[in-house]
Formats: sequence, C-alpha cells, structure tokens
Amino acid sequence: MRQTTAVVLALVSLFCDGCGGGSSSSPTSPSEPAGPPTFTVAPIEPSALQYIVPIGNMGPWAHTFPTDHAYLYHHLGSGSFTPIPVLAPAAGTIENTYPGLNGEVKAWIRINSQFTYYFDHIVLASGLATGSRVDAGAVLGTSGGAALDFAVRDMGFNVGFIAPARYGMDTVHARSPFPYFTEPLRSQFYARVQREGGEFDGRLSFDLDGTLSGNWFAEDLPVASSSSNDVNVGSRQLAFARDVRFPDRQRVSIGGFGITGLYGVPPDAPDFAAITPGTGQGIYRLLEAGEPGGPAGTRQVALLVTQLLEGRRLRVEVVRDQIATTAGFSSAAAVYVR
Repeated sequence: MRQTTAVVLALVSLFCDGCGGGSSSSPTSPSEPAGPPTFTVAPIEPSALQYIVPIGNMGPWAHTFPTDHAYLYHHLGSGSFTPIPVLAPAAGTIENTYPGLNGEVKAWIRINSQFTYYFDHIVLASGLATGSRVDAGAVLGTSGGAALDFAVRDMGFNVGFIAPARYGMDTVHARSPFPYFTEPLRSQFYARVQREGGEFDGRLSFDLDGTLSGNWFAEDLPVASSSSNDVNVGSRQLAFARDVRFPDRQRVSIGGFGITGLYGVPPDAPDFAAITPGTGQGIYRLLEAGEPGGPAGTRQVALLVTQLLEGRRLRVEVVRDQIATTAGFSSAAAVYVR
C-alpha cells in the first residue's frame, strides 16, 4: 500500500467552489486534431505531487456523489507556498471558464468537438481568456491551493447513469485523464494514485437499476435543479457506493438528514447491489468511515433504515442511535428516487 496522508473528509468541500458549470461544443475546426487526446506534458510534474485521489472521491455535502474529476495534491499541510505553474498537457482552445474564489476559475480546454480537458481551482495566466489558443507545455496559470482538479470530457462516451438528465455534461461524459498520457508520464501518475487493488482511474458510477447501489435524489428535487451549479443540491443527494481508496469497503454518502457525512458499514453488511424491492425493509449500521487511507472505522453513529418500494423509489430514514441494531420507519422517513 502506498503511503497515505491523513486528510479530513471535510477538506474536500474546500475545493468544491466552481466545480459546477458546463460548456458548449461546436464543430471541429480544421486546426483541431481528430480523435482522442495525447497528453505529452505533465500539468504538474509527477515528482512534485504528494499523491493523487482518482475519480470517485466522496465528501458530502459538496460532493455527496462520487466526483467526476481526480485531485492532484501538491501542497497539503505545507502552510503558505508560492503558487505552482500548471502547464497545458495538450494543445487546445480555452472554451469556457467558470469563476470560483480568490481569482480561481474552472477552465475547459477544448481539443476537438469530442474531447475537452479541464482544471478547477486554477488562476489563469495573464493574457489568457475564453477563446485563447494554447500549445502543449504552455503555462495555463497557477495552482495556489493544496490540490488541482483534473478530468477529461469525452462526448462520445456515457458513464451510464440511470438518470443522466440529473447530471451536468462534464459528469455524464467524464473520463479519467491519466490513460491519455504518453509514457513514462502515465506510469508516473499512476504511481501516485492512492487506490488499492488496481483500477487506478477510479470509478464514477455505481448505479445498478433495480437495486440500492448507486446515486439517489430527494423525491421533491426537480430534475433541472439536480444538474445546476448549486453545490447545495448535494444536501438532497444520497449515494451507496465504494470507497475511492479501498473499493472493497462499502460507503454510504449522506448529504442531508441532519447527519451529513461519509459513513462505513460493517464488512458483513449486505452488498448494496443485492438489495432489491423483494428484499423488504433493511437496516445498515452507519459507522465512522475512518481517516482517508487508514483503518476502517468501527464506532456506530446511527442506523439507516431502507426499503426499495420499486426499482427506482427508495424509502429511507436515519435513526440516531449509537447502540441499537434494529429500528423501523417513522413519520420522518423520506423518499428518494433515481
């Protein structure tokens, strides 16, 4: 196992501002190369990275669902530092920017009509703006936070969500950026990824129709609001997924219910993918997740009562009890849908 830096889950929310937003696509121009990108330059030198968290990290409420981007951590816990340069891994045109805090933006760099890569929490270099053309290796700007968000949008690929209309375009078409790097950069990036058991690109969707596994939305949350830029939408979301670092560990990611957080379940708890409408009422003991990358938590925080009413409707209730192992529904139960 690679060395792990302990990070409190709440830190993820520090990097959420500006994570929303979308961008448009237009036909390929004659100067745009066809086909998938070839990343020949590292945006941040791999040796300068502390570690990488791949696609699929969860940190409610800002990121209740698994994230569509990887995190390149370069200065976590280091105090103040001089912002580091971020280079363009491939040539492209700055298609759009979405403002964040302290002059940072989320910037999309279009390679062609199918492929766009983006960085979040970057301060663009002077003179760059929407429409600017950049070459591979050009300085796009600087990263002054602990981490840089990085992903690829592939319009020819669909992640496979049950309700794609509830997600933004970047999420529906998200790809890990690392397979597009040439060697030895690709292997150098993978060597920094914190994930056990391979699959170092991570996993974004756990949706399995007719089961508990995957993402759920509060029944009264409009579809249009689900895909908006408002990160508060995360408080109306619920996910049954796998830990980004230890995919053998099941995780319940709760955005609301007055118990916002990421929780573990006992190792012998039923697999989320095995829970169907025929299963009936079930109970999960919610446990502290433990420090990221560390041992699994064992202290019970609450109970989660679940029942699939039908394939895409879920009755759910959180019961605050650190001792009991059984509970039932009350008038406080809520309904979530796909």
